[in-house]
Amino acid sequence: MHSRPRHPFGISLTVSLLAILGLLLPGMAAADKPRIVATILPIHSIVAALGEDAFDVELLVPATASPHGYSMRPSEARRLQNADMVVWVGPDLETFLERPLRRAGDREIISLMDDLDLDLKPTREGGVWEHHHDHGDDDHGHGDHDHDHNGHGHSHDDGHSDDNHGHNGHGHNHDHGHHDEAHGHDHDHHHGDYDAHIWLSPAVVRAITEQLADKLMQWDPERAEIVEANRDALLERIDDLDGHLAEQLEPVRDQAFIVFHDAYQYFEQHYGLNAAGSISIDPSRSPGPRRISELRERVADGDVVCLFTEPQFRPALAETVAEGTDTRLGVLDPVGAELEPGPDAWFELMQNMADGFAGCLGKE
Repeated sequence: MHSRPRHPFGISLTVSLLAILGLLLPGMAAADKPRIVATILPIHSIVAALGEDAFDVELLVPATASPHGYSMRPSEARRLQNADMVVWVGPDLETFLERPLRRAGDREIISLMDDLDLDLKPTREGGVWEHHHDHGDDDHGHGDHDHDHNGHGHSHDDGHSDDNHGHNGHGHNHDHGHHDEAHGHDHDHHHGDYDAHIWLSPAVVRAITEQLADKLMQWDPERAEIVEANRDALLERIDDLDGHLAEQLEPVRDQAFIVFHDAYQYFEQHYGLNAAGSISIDPSRSPGPRRISELRERVADGDVVCLFTEPQFRPALAETVAEGTDTRLGVLDPVGAELEPGPDAWFELMQNMADGFAGCLGKE
């Protein structure tokens, strides 16, 4: 009895199916990873470092755009809609997300300012600030790099001891008494009671790393071991960078400067820098002539070494304030407009920030 020969077509079909499966399986495996959307580049960088090899972490707002008043494109709205988790700073920064996130469905939503226990700093008025240069900042210690925060119970003594920092995710409705109408300053629109530029303090980012890692491990226990290893490596990198930047900035801590947009107090206070004022709080709103006059008078005193602009905004106002003085113009980028998104972006942003301060303030 003769057996029927196998048809070559059967062999080729089997090979073809295996080849197709070989192409599909990596994509299928990638698709199995939970998808996390982080709103802005520095936050995306921290989440990407924590979630490396565990999650697909996508950036929502392009690094070249300001999150203040951003308008999403349809592709970004779809990215948001398809996410399993969204990590954002909160409504004090990404106001455009308040309505879309109300239709969250089953997505996990984490607002860093509302859902984590962070040392938040009250918003400041623009214009000239009173001189209160403090060499012993509460969240750094300058030279004492003891970062034993553990994400909880941080001291909130940032020079505003009468403030009640009951954050824990609910209703930051506090009167901090920082809006002194008696001085007659122009008053900008405030996004909220607390400064939302939280990623500019290594101490705050350390607390974010610890607490967000805990939330990710609870959210996806199967990947907890990966997240834990990523967390430990990230904390070590943060400490190394922090020590380096403190040493770099030490020689320029007494030099006075003015910023275009009041986005830097976390960085200033962490490293004990000598901020003298800001042109604006909300970069989308122009300051009044009275504020410009006050700033010009402050610069005319002669001790303001630098006035910093930002790459996202035209420097005309800064040039007006510094005109006819020896004050130099520098550039600071608080969101990393020219950086490549990824786990290294926050570290590059912070190094660029230190280089900007040291470069302008340290010139002879």
